[in-house]
Amino acid sequence: MKKIIFIIAIITTAFSLHAQKVWTLDECVDYAMEHNLTILQSVVSQNSASFQYKMSKNAWLPTVNAEASQSLGFGQSPSANGVYVQNNSASTSFGISLGMPLFNGLNLYYQTKASNLGLEASKKDLEAAKYDLKLLIMAYYMQVVYNKELKAVAEKQLSLTEEQYAKTQQMFELGKVAESNVYESAAQVATAKSTLVQADNTLMLSILDLVQTLELESVDDFDVVSPEDFNGMTSPSLPSQETTYEFALQHQPKIEAANMRLEKAYSDVKSRKSAWYPSLSLYAGYSTGYYNYFSQGYVNDPFEDQLSNNGRTQVGVRLSIPIFNAMQTKYNVNISKLSIENQEIAINTAKKELRKEIQQAFYNAVASEQKYKAAEETYNAAEIAYRYSSESYDAGKANLLELNESKNRLFKSESEMLQAKYEYIYRVKVLDFYNQ
Repeated sequence: MKKIIFIIAIITTAFSLHAQKVWTLDECVDYAMEHNLTILQSVVSQNSASFQYKMSKNAWLPTVNAEASQSLGFGQSPSANGVYVQNNSASTSFGISLGMPLFNGLNLYYQTKASNLGLEASKKDLEAAKYDLKLLIMAYYMQVVYNKELKAVAEKQLSLTEEQYAKTQQMFELGKVAESNVYESAAQVATAKSTLVQADNTLMLSILDLVQTLELESVDDFDVVSPEDFNGMTSPSLPSQETTYEFALQHQPKIEAANMRLEKAYSDVKSRKSAWYPSLSLYAGYSTGYYNYFSQGYVNDPFEDQLSNNGRTQVGVRLSIPIFNAMQTKYNVNISKLSIENQEIAINTAKKELRKEIQQAFYNAVASEQKYKAAEETYNAAEIAYRYSSESYDAGKANLLELNESKNRLFKSESEMLQAKYEYIYRVKVLDFYNQ
């Protein structure tokens, strides 16, 4: 029976390990790009801009319409030859017409150009949304990795504290320490357990943030690459601040989108101005009809004969010259010019914000590097101090309070070092994004 239970436990554990998905940073980013709702909304906006461009481009094509009508006339009624006769009648007409713009002040050209620029700007908006999401995913991912290490530190702290408690009990039994030291050690174990529980809760909350951003349904069986395998822990180099800014001006999708919208605004102005120019269009059509008079003694030709005999074909060109349209064109042009001014302000604002972001990213990276180095030195010193305190306590040269203070300083410095390390990696990666 015990063997059966043991086998079932092994199978269950193996299945659990197999079911758990361990995510890398790249896998998190790739999954979010396909499932995040913000990205999907940007894709819809891009598709809408694509249809707008296709509509503008196809506006060059001719339009073809078919029509049919049925009417009753009383008293004066039209005849096939265009003369009105004193008769009640019914008429049926059929027709097909074609219209095609030949020249409209280059309105179609500038509309097509503007819609194409709008499409390209929407593509850059999608890139910018992916860029922002990637930064967000990376921040959440780094937080999970940091909290995993923090939990490991709490587990190590609990293990050492339990060892210390067992050692204190032995020393009490040998009469080397007072009984109060045993109670103090037990309190330290309880505190370490509480710290571990808190670290575990913090880890689960950070995993929840990442999972929700990925649009996953549950945090169950979700894990990220363990810290020892995480390839982001190498010592990165800091790029030049000015070089980063100049490169970002040419390649950041937000700046590119703003520049394209400025070009679009210029095309919109030219499109509005085209209403001042004459327009020329081609038209063609064919129509026929059937006329039936109700008066007695009037012989109506057969339906088929009338459709054949009453046919009429026309081809022509139509010239339209604008003279006055209640100043609508003038104000439309002025409004479009204001859009240019507004977009120029938007570009300058975006450039200033970009420089500010890069400056902050650069100095945050520099500060986090210095903080990490200082925290690492503090941890190394605390580790040596704890080792000496532990040896002194074992030799009876240090009391439990001193040992606990040394141990607490060690774990505090280790936590601060881990936080500084992952903050440094994140800050440098943020700066690297502006150079991609």
